[in-house]
Amino acid sequence: MAPPRGPVLIVEDDPDIRESLQHFLESHGYSVRSASHGKEALELMGRSPRPTMVVLDMSLPVMDGHRLLIARKGDDTLFAIPVVILSAAMAGMSPRDRALYAASYGVASFLGKPADPRKVLEAVERHAQRAEDTSAGVPV
Repeated sequence: MAPPRGPVLIVEDDPDIRESLQHFLESHGYSVRSASHGKEALELMGRSPRPTMVVLDMSLPVMDGHRLLIARKGDDTLFAIPVVILSAAMAGMSPRDRALYAASYGVASFLGKPADPRKVLEAVERHAQRAEDTSAGVPV
């Protein structure tokens, strides 16, 4: 049996969504950590082992997703961790605005809510692998 991949950090304030995503990713071999707000997520991102990627809701209590991305941008180690935004809050953005936001804040991709779990898994597989390759010194 292959060792668990990850950890993937899920940042979601809705416990039903957070737990179902966690169970789904764990059933596909990922180690998962979770946070219910941005401040908790920043603390977890700073701990070892660092997450290989983050699945981030934008509408969060205590510290929202945007403020988390701003804080992450100021730390090169945290900025290297890929982020997939999973949020209904970004649905109204035009593709151009999403591209600009992604470039400004280092966002790997966007998924709307409700999300098909297979799309979440595809994004996690694509970006977590990229992060593992980069941390191992393998060019991507």
